[in-house]
Amino acid sequence: MNSSVATESRDTLTAELENLLARTALHDKKAFARLYELTSPRLFGVLLQMIRSRAVAEEILQECFIRIWQHAGTYMSLKSQPMTWMTSIVRNRALDYLRTQKNASVVPDDAEERVLDIADETPGILAEMLAADEAQSLRDCMAALDANQRKSIAAAFYRGLTHDEVAAELGMALGTVKSWIRRGLERLRRCIDGQALIEEQG
Repeated sequence: MNSSVATESRDTLTAELENLLARTALHDKKAFARLYELTSPRLFGVLLQMIRSRAVAEEILQECFIRIWQHAGTYMSLKSQPMTWMTSIVRNRALDYLRTQKNASVVPDDAEERVLDIADETPGILAEMLAADEAQSLRDCMAALDANQRKSIAAAFYRGLTHDEVAAELGMALGTVKSWIRRGLERLRRCIDGQALIEEQG
């Protein structure tokens, strides 16, 4: 499949998901069922990557779709693509679960590494930055990033691609892409925090 066909296919899916979310906001059960059919496999895969327990992942997935049903009306296509929006709900709920397990001292040995790994993939950090009063700061800080970091972060957060998909699209090793995203996010945090400090002092 060439890039133009892939892009057209992705745009078609995005348009369908936006339509289904709009109808779900009106409590259209058929639209919600179709939305579940199209998105649940990938969202379940995200949960399995983070939780690594099918039973818990299935339970959290159902909770997340209840949230999607209840809050579909809050989705705004101008801010994010539908898959990105739904993935953020799933990942944030999974992170809540992992934090709870950590506090209960029953978290697996590698859970902290997974939380950090997944945190780099989630829109949570950028979601806070994307508030209207911080949008310009984010744009300025994104522009200051290395080109590879900027491309990787844009693909992962704005387009909702996984690290594997970003690596394939850029033709780079997965470890290299993960490093670009991690370092880019660290630079974004420092940049945003620095601008906020300047505003406070001003």
